[in-house]
Amino acid sequence: MVFDKLRRMKRKELGNEPGRMASLVDTSLSQPDEPLPASVERLRSWVKAEWQNCDDLQLRDVDVHGTRVLLVWLRGLVDLARIEEGVLEPLAALPKRRPDMRQMESVLHTVRIRWIKTRQELSTALADGQVVLCADGSKTALVLDISKPPVRAIEKAENEPTLQGPQEAFVEHVELNIALLRKRIRSPRFKVESMHIGVYSKTKVCIAYVEGIAKPTLVEEARQRLRKISVDGVNDINKLRELIGDAPFTLFPTTEETERPDRVTGSLLQGRIAIMIDGAPTCMMVPAQFIYFLASAEDYYMNYTLTLFIRILRHVAYWSSLLLPSLYVAVLSYNQDLMPTPLLVSVVSQHRGIPFPTVLEVLVMMCAFEAIREAGSRLPRAVGQSVSIVGTLIIGDAAVRAGLVSPGIVILVAGTGVASFAMPAYGFVNSSRIIQFVFIIVAGIFGLVGIVVLGIVLVTHLVSLRSFGVPYMAPIAPFTWSEMKDMFIRAPWFAAKRRPEQLEPVDSVSNRSPTPRPPRKPHSGEGQR
Repeated sequence: MVFDKLRRMKRKELGNEPGRMASLVDTSLSQPDEPLPASVERLRSWVKAEWQNCDDLQLRDVDVHGTRVLLVWLRGLVDLARIEEGVLEPLAALPKRRPDMRQMESVLHTVRIRWIKTRQELSTALADGQVVLCADGSKTALVLDISKPPVRAIEKAENEPTLQGPQEAFVEHVELNIALLRKRIRSPRFKVESMHIGVYSKTKVCIAYVEGIAKPTLVEEARQRLRKISVDGVNDINKLRELIGDAPFTLFPTTEETERPDRVTGSLLQGRIAIMIDGAPTCMMVPAQFIYFLASAEDYYMNYTLTLFIRILRHVAYWSSLLLPSLYVAVLSYNQDLMPTPLLVSVVSQHRGIPFPTVLEVLVMMCAFEAIREAGSRLPRAVGQSVSIVGTLIIGDAAVRAGLVSPGIVILVAGTGVASFAMPAYGFVNSSRIIQFVFIIVAGIFGLVGIVVLGIVLVTHLVSLRSFGVPYMAPIAPFTWSEMKDMFIRAPWFAAKRRPEQLEPVDSVSNRSPTPRPPRKPHSGEGQR
C-alpha cells in the first residue's frame, strides 16, 4: 500500500503522463525488473522523467531506413568521435530497409555490445558513461561501450617512491588500473569480478585474484563482505576499508593500501586478494599482516644482501619511534639509577632551570612537531617542505634559548620524527603516532613499570588481531620458522620456493627454478678438446 500511495503521488506530480511513472526519487521504490517499453516515444518520456534536471543528458533520434532509433548518453562521459564513426556511419550503411536490432548489432563491429531489458539496467549503463541504443518496436536495448571518462595520465607514485623498479602508479579510473595489472599478469587465471556498491553512487568495485593460487574461501569471504554493504555512496577506499575490516576499533590497519601496481602483482601471486574502487588511486589488499607494513617495494629491487641491513634498520626505527620518548621520560622521572653517571649529570644539567616536568616537555614538543608536520602536508608542495624544516629549527632553537625545554628533548623529538619517516606505509605510521602519546603519559605516571605493562597489552592486542581470518602477527604468532625468510630479512629469490603458509594458497609452490651453482670445472682433457 505504501508503494501504491507513493506512485499515486508521483503520478499526480507528473501529470499522469505515460512512460514517466517509473521514475521515483528513492531507488528503494523503483522496480529494477520493470521492462523497457517497446515504443521509443514512451522510452524517451521515461528517460526524461528519470533524468530530469540533468543538463548533460543527451537524446538523439536517428532514422535508420524507416526504423526509428533513439541514442541516449551523458555528455562528458563518452567519446563523441566514436559515436559518429562506430555507430552512426555503420547504421547509415545498412543495406536493408527497416532493419531490426539483430541486424543493427551485426554492423557495429568497433564497439563492445551487450543487451539489456530493464529500465534499471538502462540507468546504470548511462551512469557508467555508456551509450544506449533503442529501436522502435523492441523491448530490448543495446549498450554500446564508448565511454571516455575524464582521467589523468599515469604518473609516478608519490606516496611510495622508489629509486629502482617500475615507476607507474594507479589513477582514479578502475579499468585503467586493471589494465596495469593485466600487463603484469598475462594469464587467463587472473580473475576480475566487479559489482556496484552505493544506493546513489553505484560505484564500481572490483575484486582481483589469481585462480589456482588464492584460497577459494578467502575469495568468497571478500565477496560476501562487499555484498553486505548498503550505503548511499562509496567514493573512497577508506570508507570501504572501515565497512569490511575485521577489527573496526583498533588503531592498526587490518587492510593494506598501495598505489603501486607492482606491489599488488606480488601480493596476488602470493595468494592475496586485491580490491579496487572506481575513483580511488589506491588499491586495497587483504589479508594484511604486520610484516607487510614494514616492507618496502624497493626491498625486492635490490640485492638481498643489501636488503638485510635496511629491513632490520626499519624494524629498529619503528620500535624506536614508538618507545624512545616514553623511555626517556621514565628514566629521567623514576629510574635515574639506570643511566650512566656521566650521562645522567649531563642530562640533569640541561634540565636545570626548566620550569616544566620532563613528561610535559616531551608532550609539548611532540605536539608542536606533529602540528608542524600536519601544516607542512596541507600547504602547497612548493612551500610545505620549507615550512616544516624551517619551522622545526626555529621553534626548537627558540624554545631552548627561552629556557622552556632542554636541548636533549629537541634532539629526542627530532630523532623520533626521523625514525617514523622510515616507515613505507603512511597509514601504519599514523597509528604509531597516536600510540606514542599513550606511552609517554603512562611513562610519566608509572615509569618503566607502566611501559612494560602497556607493552604487554599492545603485544596481546596485536596477537589477537586477524585480517580476513589470517593472524595479524604471523609468522611470529603463530610462529612458523619457514616463513621467517621474509620477516627481518629478505631471502634470495632462489631460496623463496613456497608461498606464505598462513594464506593457505591452493598452489603453495611459487618457484621451481634450480638453485644457481658455479659452473663445474672442466677436466684437463675437456679443456684441451
